[in-house]
Amino acid sequence: MTATGSIATAMPSWSAAAHTRNLASLVLHRLYRLQAHGSFHVGTEGPLVLVVPSRSPLAGLMVQAVAPRPVHVVAQAEPDATLPAGLVRATGGIAVDTPTAIAAQHDARAALEDGRAVAVCGSTDAVPYLVSTTHAPVMPVVLLGADGRVAADPPAPRTRIDAYFVPPVRVEVPGDPLRATTRAAVAEQVRQLVADATDHARRRAGLTEVGG
Repeated sequence: MTATGSIATAMPSWSAAAHTRNLASLVLHRLYRLQAHGSFHVGTEGPLVLVVPSRSPLAGLMVQAVAPRPVHVVAQAEPDATLPAGLVRATGGIAVDTPTAIAAQHDARAALEDGRAVAVCGSTDAVPYLVSTTHAPVMPVVLLGADGRVAADPPAPRTRIDAYFVPPVRVEVPGDPLRATTRAAVAEQVRQLVADATDHARRRAGLTEVGG
């Protein structure tokens, strides 16, 4: 554990993320009809921020199950979707222990600076800070079919779930990464990337009419 200013930084476990990836792949492929599209874009090395807009409680595990390398998942901040911090860390994830998630952001930054992949699911509030401070490329990941009847529910067994990985993009960081205006500009670029990726995925899945 290291300290960044007055904030202690704990590097998430790469081996735990690797074990979780193997287990998640085994279980989720049996439980669901899980299909990956473009997962090779994740690569096998180098920093990468995967932005997963799905709020499914299984979103992080689904990404881990189909990614070609271990991924550290930032736990969702919603109270009804947050696992105990100890369990999150045991899976190689990054726990959100406080409402501001400052410690989690520092842990995720440390992982990126070590050349790892980090997935941010649900709320994307942490993404502008991570991208601004590390200049890691951004990859939206769109999960279709991953949601249950309500946000906190997993999908029904044997549901078809498609995970669309789009090529990573290096977002422009127009200034001091600690400035709110810089992070706001990065956030808008990320929002547009996610919107475009969602539209692309829905079109590929035949859920959006061409020209509609």
